[in-house]
Amino acid sequence: MSLRLSSDAATPKGSRAVLVVEDDPLQRIQLIDCLTDLGIEILQEEEGKAALETIRQARPAVVIMDVRMPVLDGIAAAQVIPSLGYLPKIILMTGDPDSLHRANTSKLEIYAVIEKPIPLRTLSRFVLNALEQAS
Repeated sequence: MSLRLSSDAATPKGSRAVLVVEDDPLQRIQLIDCLTDLGIEILQEEEGKAALETIRQARPAVVIMDVRMPVLDGIAAAQVIPSLGYLPKIILMTGDPDSLHRANTSKLEIYAVIEKPIPLRTLSRFVLNALEQAS
């Protein structure tokens, strides 16, 4: 289930939207709080399979996705995203060294890979830069 947290009615669907995909509710809230301060539309999902449907429908400009999640992990979801006919800027995040290596060596179109714990200022810069490039 996706949740639209903030919205600007004048913004075209997806043009400045960011989808946060994180299975840990506390980390997801922390990321959303940080991004809300940027004044952008925020969507959220708890796992990769649901994120794919949200990407298909909402077409967010940026997807911030945990690598290790139940149902469909971030790398597997990132492999499927290009087949949706729309490719947002993808930022993967993980605190697991093996997952970090997998994400960094994958041959996927990934905008960035960020190691957890995430420095929120760094994440904000990545998101703003990705939004700028996406527009």
